[in-house]
Amino acid sequence: MYINEKLMIALRNHTADDFLKENKQEGYFREQELAKIKLPTGKIVANDPLVLGEMEAFTIRVPSGEYPVVLYIYHNNDDQRVAFAEMRLNEKIPVRYEPALVEGQEAEALEEDEFFGYGVDTGTGCFMDEQTCKKLEALMDTTEYGELTEFDKLLEESYVDTYMTANFVLPETDFNVVAFSSGYGDGCYPSFWGYDAAGELCCLITDFCVIDMDDNE
Repeated sequence: MYINEKLMIALRNHTADDFLKENKQEGYFREQELAKIKLPTGKIVANDPLVLGEMEAFTIRVPSGEYPVVLYIYHNNDDQRVAFAEMRLNEKIPVRYEPALVEGQEAEALEEDEFFGYGVDTGTGCFMDEQTCKKLEALMDTTEYGELTEFDKLLEESYVDTYMTANFVLPETDFNVVAFSSGYGDGCYPSFWGYDAAGELCCLITDFCVIDMDDNE
């Protein structure tokens, strides 16, 4: 079992705060619905949208449509961080999680508590459609140093100590990137598919490794 699977299940059951207390962790969680992500192809990319280090979509494809992105903000004293970012495919409750993989990755190759993840170099993660990712790359290629002023502005305008968010719609399109600060910043962060009691997909979630239950399991 991935080290934070029990916590991720508790988040949707609204029992995460009790779970923290039981495991001698301080703080509490707050849910923030950010925006709906448009998935014209149903192929999802999770990466650092400001550098596009990884551009491969996850191997599992979901039905085309719009899905809400919900953040789980962890509060501890005066600090607040995006601990998890979740794309909800429906309102079913997940009872287990499996690694979200890209082509060439095999879950069987992982040791317990190991994970595949995407790299973050600007303190920012996101969800977007594969088609959006390709259009975003093309847009960045037209700018100096690959910088997108409007994207940066949206992030900066949203800032609350200590995180930022953005729903960036590519100019003259309906394609959007739902972006958010990645926990404590740069690193490598795993994503997981959530399955309900009937074995059906119900969500995709990224763990920004803000909470580590290792010492309390």
